[in-house]
Amino acid sequence: MNLVRPYLFRPEQRIRNSAGFQAVFDSSQCKVAQPQYLVLVRGNTEAKARIGFVIARKKVRFAVQRNRIKRLVRNSFRLHQYDLPAVDVVFIARQDLDDLTNVDLDNALKKTWQQLNRRYSAALKASHENPAANTHSHLPIRS
Repeated sequence: MNLVRPYLFRPEQRIRNSAGFQAVFDSSQCKVAQPQYLVLVRGNTEAKARIGFVIARKKVRFAVQRNRIKRLVRNSFRLHQYDLPAVDVVFIARQDLDDLTNVDLDNALKKTWQQLNRRYSAALKASHENPAANTHSHLPIRS
């Protein structure tokens, strides 16, 4: 039997309130930095990865560009959601993000999701080896 996964982006896959964002800002377990953006990651108790956006008008001036970036990141996240562990991801825009073409941003995001997997797994492994640093032992990792 062939199981087809639904590659949908549901509302429960978004970080919706300030408490969700603050939890990631206060205790992120790893980060992936690119010249044009930063991704902060923290494990969650949900069964799925979730994403939130911080795209300030000061960094990306025009609303059209901010919406384009959010659409592209959301789509890339949707296509890679089954490759990601159960984490909360906050995407933070940096200067000149709007200069990237759609193809360049998509390629950078593919690389980011791979790095996120590697770094989050390493952070979990390190926290299991050092129990004093393990603040999220109850959080599941999805393989």
